Amino acid sequence: MAVHLIRDTWGQSGVFTSAAVLGLTDVDALTVSMARGVAQAVSPAVAATAIAIGVLANTAMKLALAVFFGGPRFRTIAGGALVLMLLAIGAALLFIPK
Repeated sequence: MAVHLIRDTWGQSGVFTSAAVLGLTDVDALTVSMARGVAQAVSPAVAATAIAIGVLANTAMKLALAVFFGGPRFRTIAGGALVLMLLAIGAALLFIPK
């Protein structure tokens, strides 16, 4: 519901900002919100970008938790994998049609 209010108030930049904030904890709600938004007022490119931003934020949060709370071996394995995921998601964002 908040995504719809923010979209109506701040437009596309509001959608991207709310996607980053919502993505920190829950990507599923963001995905449902974008799926409904595409049918109403958001273009598929904006929805795809918002979901990618949410997944990027979620992965960054998981990386921070792994590094902060994990033991040395876990930090190395999980941290390395999550960094690679961040790079891949960031690269994918470059190829979403504008």
